Amino acid sequence: MTLTSPASPAVSAPAGLLQLRTEGLARTYPSGDDQIVALRPFTHTFAPGLTSVVGPSGSGKSTLLNLLAGFDTPSAGSVRVGSTDIHALSEAGRADFRLSHYGFVFQNHNLVAILSAQENVEFPLILAGVPPRERRDRARALLAQVGLEKRANHLPSHLSGGEAQRVAVARALVSEPDVLLADEPTGNLDSRTGQAILELLLSPARDGKTVVLITHDPDIAALAEHHLRVRDGEVVVE
Repeated sequence: MTLTSPASPAVSAPAGLLQLRTEGLARTYPSGDDQIVALRPFTHTFAPGLTSVVGPSGSGKSTLLNLLAGFDTPSAGSVRVGSTDIHALSEAGRADFRLSHYGFVFQNHNLVAILSAQENVEFPLILAGVPPRERRDRARALLAQVGLEKRANHLPSHLSGGEAQRVAVARALVSEPDVLLADEPTGNLDSRTGQAILELLLSPARDGKTVVLITHDPDIAALAEHHLRVRDGEVVVE
């Protein structure tokens, strides 16, 4: 028997923001003569604000996030941001769409080692063709917001782990994305620094953006307005 999570009620995004929704989203992988079910069919409208995703290791959390981002291809179903089915786009089309509508924060900050903090924050804007003066101003404003304006010219190797993660958050926010996906962004940080990172992620959620946060920390999950639990590939709305 195929298990499906209950469909969520319709929820409207604030005017001007695009809404994230899945329809029968599923992922299986071949394993010899059998299949591994990584994600069972999942239909859900992500409400504006912060949604936590919790579950044990290997439960399907990262599979879900990769499908939401368009990094992985579903075996069935769709992911829509606004009216766009991202998996109906070409690979290049998905990359362009992510650049315009998504922000990402990972457990390992994934900064470009040869670029300064300022240049790392500017990088998505460079790819998007934003004029130099505008992208510099926007990057500086974000670095100031995360308290790192005095570290703008430092390479990632000269930043602490917490500083590098704050740069990564600034980079994720600089394009003003509709959807922000965060995978254990505080996992490698001490509690005080982790709390600072979490506050930065809560800011766009309070502005009505869709923020999806994978976490193993029940205290962090408790701060979310909306909650998903993943177990054996099944996503349950709590």
